[in-house]
Amino acid sequence: MGWLAQQCEELFRHDQWQIGVVEAPIHAFLAPGFRPAVRWLPAPGRSGFRADPFGWAGGDELQIFCEDYDAARGRGRLVVVGEQGGLQPLRGFPPAVHLSYPYLIEDQGALYCVPEMWHSGQVRLYRAARWPEEWVQEAVLLPDFAGVDATVFRHEGRWWMACARQCFEPERDLWLFHAPALRGPWQPHANNPVKRDVTSARSGGTPFVHAGALYRPAQDCSRTYGGGLALNRVVRLTPEEFAEETVVRLAPPADWPWRAGWHTLAAMGERTLLDAKRVALLPAACRRVAGHKLRRLLRQKRA
Repeated sequence: MGWLAQQCEELFRHDQWQIGVVEAPIHAFLAPGFRPAVRWLPAPGRSGFRADPFGWAGGDELQIFCEDYDAARGRGRLVVVGEQGGLQPLRGFPPAVHLSYPYLIEDQGALYCVPEMWHSGQVRLYRAARWPEEWVQEAVLLPDFAGVDATVFRHEGRWWMACARQCFEPERDLWLFHAPALRGPWQPHANNPVKRDVTSARSGGTPFVHAGALYRPAQDCSRTYGGGLALNRVVRLTPEEFAEETVVRLAPPADWPWRAGWHTLAAMGERTLLDAKRVALLPAACRRVAGHKLRRLLRQKRA
């Protein structure tokens, strides 16, 4: 791509994500040719988007925890959204950093969240103090690790965390950590990064067990960021060994209104949450990017 084309791309073409609900369990996506019927949430305006959905049943309505991205600020916050589109901000998370991927965990009757907040240089654990809106920091799981899309799960009596690392090829490298308890202490896998594959490494939702096998959704970023998903069957997972094989690749069907990418698949009982994107002009993002480019040009002229 030439310089001028790249500048136009950054100014006028922006990823805009949307969340959908599928009335089928996550393992249904393993079936060859499965075409989910998606109920999309109300469409976002041109000021941003919502992505990275993780769900929890609360009352009569599914509660969807997700990133709410403000295109003018270039920053995401965490919110809970109802199926009809009603939004409630979550409190207790640091307001000055970009927040996304609010991964939910239940342990010993308590509910926890491990959000992506790589700007802080840490992976932190939060506990629901008052469901669903009030959260308190419970522990720092990885104190000196800018984790991306940290995905925490149990396997064979041990806690595991699969994530990427910002500034270390986050679309290509998979890092694993393990611990005897959710709060830690967390130890790195002996062979980190355990995988280098832009088509199937970066976490993309909730791991699940089907027919006795553990599966891990991952992003396929070979064509574009969040271009599709790979469902990987984990073959070996110990503190010293890791191996998995991709069994299904998922791409947004051509008849979806959001068909430029797909990067989350999250289990919610007998339902599944997903997100998909389109490329659109977001005026707020255009103004922000133009302002950034102008300030950089002025700094270069003064230098």
